[in-house]
Amino acid sequence: MQRSAVPLPPELLNLPVIEAEPWVQIDPDPELRIEGPAFDREGNLFVTSPYHGRVYKVTPEKHVSQIHDNPCMKGIGCAIHKDGRLFLACGTGELATMNPDGSDVRFITARLNGKPQKLNDLVFDAQGNLYVTDFTGTVPHPSGGVYRFTSDFSRVDLILDNLAGANGISLAPEGDALWVGETFRNAILRIALEDDGVTIASRDGVCYAYYSTGVPGGPDSNKVDKEGNLYQCIVPQGRAIVLNARGIPVANILLPGRDEGQNLRSTNLAFRPGSNEGYIVASGACGPAVFKFPALAEGLPLYSHS
Repeated sequence: MQRSAVPLPPELLNLPVIEAEPWVQIDPDPELRIEGPAFDREGNLFVTSPYHGRVYKVTPEKHVSQIHDNPCMKGIGCAIHKDGRLFLACGTGELATMNPDGSDVRFITARLNGKPQKLNDLVFDAQGNLYVTDFTGTVPHPSGGVYRFTSDFSRVDLILDNLAGANGISLAPEGDALWVGETFRNAILRIALEDDGVTIASRDGVCYAYYSTGVPGGPDSNKVDKEGNLYQCIVPQGRAIVLNARGIPVANILLPGRDEGQNLRSTNLAFRPGSNEGYIVASGACGPAVFKFPALAEGLPLYSHS
């Protein structure tokens, strides 16, 4: 029996497996890494390349083009506003916006005492407020956190601090909770919110829904479906796990070649709006690519499509 280069942790071994399949190659360069998948109204998929400062567009016909190139602005997470603008959370500290063709790049300067400092991922709520993660800190010295920009981007509010590498972020279907991947603790947080979208609920508060031990890496970015299931990418593992709305693992999503050490940098995913088609971005020795899988339910409707 062949041993996997990245064996699953014991608590996930007996879960159902969803096999992802190749959908489109972004580039053959093994040094290129991709993140931030986001679909627009026309079905185009945008992905980022943080270390190279690029943004790519993939049409429904799988034509790949580069729309932006700025090595000084390393966009990681990408979310699309309902007016069509791309919002990029940049590891270099910027919250940037641009048109879908890569033009008219602008920066949102509002901060709360200089934070967030190293933006990683982001999600809009139904009112256009923007939640972001601050990917700073370590377990001994947690300085990362979760913040919210108001819909006019004039003010930043703190949701939760003292995190060790806050990474992926998604909203529950009702908008009353945030799911956050905390990379350096190898954990997934659920943050219950009051109606104002900022105050942590006194009843449910903050809980660690899932820990993983004994494997390298940790949670990267995530997305939620209409049933409240969370799809959490794990790096460098070539996989994602699915948690139900209560935080219980219910399935594994595995990328091809992972047992041989390929496609391990499975960083983020997106749902094609109006469908249960999930798309995971991953990088590795074969170059960055997008992989398609059948989700358990239709993806959560996006602010960009409201």
